[in-house]
Amino acid sequence: MRSHHMKHWLGLVTALSGGVALNVASFAQDASGGSGLADRGLEEVVVTARNRSERAQEVPIPISVLSGATLDRDRTFTVAELSQRAPGLTATTPNARRSGISIRGIGKTSGNDNMEPAVGVIVDDVFLGHVGMTYQDFTDLERVEILRGPQGTLLGKNTSLGAIKYTSRAPSFSPQASLELEGGLSTESYKARGSYSNALIDDLLAFRASAFVDRQEGDIENVANGGHWHERNRHGGRVQFLLQPSSALSVKLNLDGAFTHENSNTKPFMVDPTTLNDGSVRSTTYTTRLARDYFGGYTPIIGSWEKIELDMARPLITDNYGASAVVTWNAGAVELTSVTAARWFHFDAKNDQEQTRFAVARSGTLVDTRQLSQEFRLTGAINDRVDYQTGIYLFNIDTDTTSRNTYGADAGAFYASDSQYRALNTAAGRPLLQASLRDVFAVTNQKPVSDSAAVFGQVNWHLTERASVTIGLRQTWEYKTNVVYRRTTLLDGSALVSTGNATADAIRSAQTGANYGTIEGTRIKDDSIAWLINPSFQLSDDVLLYASASAGEKSGAVAFDNNGGIANVEPEKSLNFETGVKSQFFDDLLTLNVNVYYTRVRDYQNVTSEPDPTSPTGFSSRLGNIPEIRAVGTEFDAAFRVSENLQITAGGAYNEAEYTDWSTATCPRSFPSSVAVCNNTGRQIVGAPRWTGIFGFDYQLPLASGFGAHFFGNHVYRSKHNLEQLLSPYGEQSGYSLTDLGAGITHETDSAKYELSIVAKNAFDTKYTTSVNDFSNSAPVGYDGIGPRRYVGVILRSSF
Repeated sequence: MRSHHMKHWLGLVTALSGGVALNVASFAQDASGGSGLADRGLEEVVVTARNRSERAQEVPIPISVLSGATLDRDRTFTVAELSQRAPGLTATTPNARRSGISIRGIGKTSGNDNMEPAVGVIVDDVFLGHVGMTYQDFTDLERVEILRGPQGTLLGKNTSLGAIKYTSRAPSFSPQASLELEGGLSTESYKARGSYSNALIDDLLAFRASAFVDRQEGDIENVANGGHWHERNRHGGRVQFLLQPSSALSVKLNLDGAFTHENSNTKPFMVDPTTLNDGSVRSTTYTTRLARDYFGGYTPIIGSWEKIELDMARPLITDNYGASAVVTWNAGAVELTSVTAARWFHFDAKNDQEQTRFAVARSGTLVDTRQLSQEFRLTGAINDRVDYQTGIYLFNIDTDTTSRNTYGADAGAFYASDSQYRALNTAAGRPLLQASLRDVFAVTNQKPVSDSAAVFGQVNWHLTERASVTIGLRQTWEYKTNVVYRRTTLLDGSALVSTGNATADAIRSAQTGANYGTIEGTRIKDDSIAWLINPSFQLSDDVLLYASASAGEKSGAVAFDNNGGIANVEPEKSLNFETGVKSQFFDDLLTLNVNVYYTRVRDYQNVTSEPDPTSPTGFSSRLGNIPEIRAVGTEFDAAFRVSENLQITAGGAYNEAEYTDWSTATCPRSFPSSVAVCNNTGRQIVGAPRWTGIFGFDYQLPLASGFGAHFFGNHVYRSKHNLEQLLSPYGEQSGYSLTDLGAGITHETDSAKYELSIVAKNAFDTKYTTSVNDFSNSAPVGYDGIGPRRYVGVILRSSF
């Protein structure tokens, strides 16, 4: 008991001293990677979290900001890497479709194309409607802003729990160029990033082009046919044009794309329990199936972080691309902004289902998504004390998603029940075992379509020179449809025919399920209201007090159960209260921001698992509603300029995120089948560590003749938390820390800057995962969200 308490207090000390990723932009760096610090104090940070330029310290909401140069320095390009820098932000990215982003432990989605993100991601004023659109490297950025709490009264779609706002570096009318080359020391890799901006027509038309290549060898060896998995193999780019025919009018056109073709979607098997939690022995398991003499004494790989065996898997393909046009017209009394955008998302996964050298099964989903959006914003002032923003938002997204299962010659011997296997394990029966599932191709297709329209507005009333209140309101109308069908054929498209043996046919039907034709779901036609009341008081020039009450809603979904039955999902409703202080001390040498919050979510949308006798595993996953969850906690972030050359960032978060009403949860698979219902009320929600801490430093040492030395680092700590959707005892991730370190030599001339640096990501080679799949009767516990292992690279960066 004393040891338990000691670990608890050590975690507390680590969280409060290392803390959460502070408002790093409080000492924002310039685009070339320099410190960008003013002669005294921390540099003033300007953000656009509320669709207008404001000092970060004057925005009365909890917000974390990272400058583009800080992101470049720390090699923070993905959402998963961003979660190591920002308080309350967590992410799981085993692949694009299973990506999940949460704030304060709430909002993570996983593997369901009907589900809208609760944490919105907005890139250059364009809301990304499918969470898979975030699965890419974000480069050439001006900054990233992480906003906590409902943001539906102003930003993008009606996000109910928070938003991440990416802003790219804009075209310049004067020449700007940068080039970065990187090679791996600890693993075979090469990476490159570059950008160039200049005027095409002086004072009228400018452009900016950027591109990246990210190739990194995987850290898991595939012993079946060579090669390494868990790799990066991606590239992309962005082209922007800025037209400014007058000081009052600007038009920005954006074209971008990011593409991956990588052996990355891995799920190492870690443990295959032999007993349930009551001590009873599991009769049929993954291990016992492979122990059948058909497989010749084969021993599968279970429990390895370094090796995997994949025979039928293929590289994962993810394409993200789009175009947008942002028109801004300053008409004097008002400013009108139009954002017109289209985006496309393509995903193609072909995974080795059982992860052996045998031809058993390949599964994966094919997704094609298209979204169109149009936003109009009007900004102005009624008088000296009242200003406003209002607008309309139109959004359409349609998806074609197909779940696919392909079976090989060895599938029958693997998926047969023990009695079926005994019946056919003869010289005459083995060909029937193979014929039962060989070349069988089963698909389930859905086509969810969503149309959304909204009107929104915020009014800022400056009661006095120091007291203000912001009131926001949004009305959203949603219309959703969906259809589904299931079809099973042979790989060549021909119809299935009987094997001529009842046992072999039973093996097939148990695995594929019953076919059904097109079923139309129950349409959703609904409306919702989001609101915000946000008073603030400037106690002094350096201290801002604020509070907020807000509510948001994420629309429901037209959904089906595993057999095509109607199973619509209810809207998710959130209520949030915040209060906090933003302050600066010692002539702006220290920035300290603290906030506390209370968030309640009713009908929380979540992909969960439930018993299903028609499923070959005995369970099926389904999008549904959890009655209620609640998060209560506190966060702080800080920046401190210790000296002219040294800056420190720190913060901390405590998050008590619990299921306040989930008494009818499905029990984890470690429970016997006679215990079907578990009471999870009062338990910490999935994927939500109670304690989080982040500490960073940046030290620049001037040397002679324009040379300098640069040292930097970032450390994140997360306390233990459960990562399995039903809170299985096998889903617990122990508390862990991740440390990134870097050092470099810089040289600066009147026209250019160069830096040669070495960077270590996950310097102490911590093993961890961000997602866990529980075992079934045909698979062990799988870690499908394992984090990257230690990487050391050398980077040559130049800007001129």
